[in-house]
Amino acid sequence: MTEHLHDGACPGIDEGLAEATRLFRRIHTGWRDRPLTPRDAWREEHLDQTLGEAGVGIAEAVRDFERWILPGAVGAPDPRYMGLVNSSPLPAGPMADLLVSALDNNASTDHQAPSALAAEREVIRLFGRLFLGRDDADGMSLHGGSLATLQAILHARARAFPAWEREGPPAVDGRPALYVSDTTHLSGARAAHAAGIGREGVRRVPTTGRGAMDPDALTSMMRRDRATGWTPFAVIATAGTTGTGAIDPLEAVADIAGTENVWLHVDACYGGGAILVPELRPRLRGIARADSVAVDPHKWFFAPLTSSLLLLQPGRAGSAPFDIDAPYIADTDRTAPWRRGIATSRRAVGLALWMMLRAHGLGTIRHAVKANIRLARRLERRLSQSGFDVLPDGELSVVCARAEPAWMSSDELDELQARIAASVVDQDRAWISTVNHAGRTWLRMNILNLSTDDAIVDDVASAIAETADRMAADPSWRAARGASPPEGARGTR
Repeated sequence: MTEHLHDGACPGIDEGLAEATRLFRRIHTGWRDRPLTPRDAWREEHLDQTLGEAGVGIAEAVRDFERWILPGAVGAPDPRYMGLVNSSPLPAGPMADLLVSALDNNASTDHQAPSALAAEREVIRLFGRLFLGRDDADGMSLHGGSLATLQAILHARARAFPAWEREGPPAVDGRPALYVSDTTHLSGARAAHAAGIGREGVRRVPTTGRGAMDPDALTSMMRRDRATGWTPFAVIATAGTTGTGAIDPLEAVADIAGTENVWLHVDACYGGGAILVPELRPRLRGIARADSVAVDPHKWFFAPLTSSLLLLQPGRAGSAPFDIDAPYIADTDRTAPWRRGIATSRRAVGLALWMMLRAHGLGTIRHAVKANIRLARRLERRLSQSGFDVLPDGELSVVCARAEPAWMSSDELDELQARIAASVVDQDRAWISTVNHAGRTWLRMNILNLSTDDAIVDDVASAIAETADRMAADPSWRAARGASPPEGARGTR
């Protein structure tokens, strides 16, 4: 089908929208009708030679999406999905994405997208109050927490080394050092690499307990580094690590950042949703003292991928890293987003967030966050009752546990966790993963779903326990290693 589009005409749009609406509802609510992970019905070959001179029309393309794409998609909206930090989006979020795409405004300047940027500023005011405790916080929306962290580190570099912005690295005395913990998200190290700091300039601070940064070690490292020619300029603290959900001692790290005169960036991309829960808000005390905070609403605020926010204290958003005159851009406003950040072409992510929050409100999100935390503790109890070693002191929605038959070696135990996770996924009973913590492999489950309930948590716990019992007693993989379980040994206990 060859279409001739003119005067805004769009052949087939009504039928296409009807098909898309039907499929949207199926994706959002029909998780029981499809597997969690791609199955044999899907093949990449289905997409081979599907693009060319002629199109098939909007409605048929939507049906092709249903036939060829949906079977090859992981079911992130499924309440049994407990793997990576992907949430099930509130329905107004994907709907807003459709409208934002239809508007196709470039949210880089007010003269191109006045209403979209007004909506984004309202979102920044809301999150500025939540995290920095003020209405005049600066910031912007970005595509992903990695970009938010990179932009924050570039601001930190400009503040610490203004000569760098004019003359480059040779103008800097001392070797810049950025401090992260050994559980900080990899975006911190990547930001340092992209900012020209170098791998050796990323200083990894030891952690304690569940993976929280050790503030005494941070102080010692900074002072030792200063004495050997390094120049500490920034530290990244984490409010909810990706691997285990640990919360760094934010107040202590803020004290150190103030004493040492370094930029404090807080990665609240995952755990930021906890700020909505009155019982957990004190655990994030100190975040309001950060120079910058990254939050991913596509995680625990239930927005669709990708929607991230960088929040900055007033006066911290200097334009030095980004403001380069361009004769082809008529806008002369020095505060325009394209002058204050990495992107020149900007999708109106803030507008989509505004619509989602306008539709559902913070109360809906708060209720879901509290439910996720309660269910995580229930999953811990169920696994503990089944004989698993559960990583203690869980506060957020991450659960880490290990099946530990006493007759297995440490290496065998690590392999067992990976095999359990893979088998549970292969059985399509849940989508779980593993994490390395304290030198050992742990099963990792993270509940970030609007529909997960007690019955589903109990079913997932049973699936994990039954799989662990079966595998721990299965002599075949032990025999391949030249060993077998003791006579009568069975299960995880």
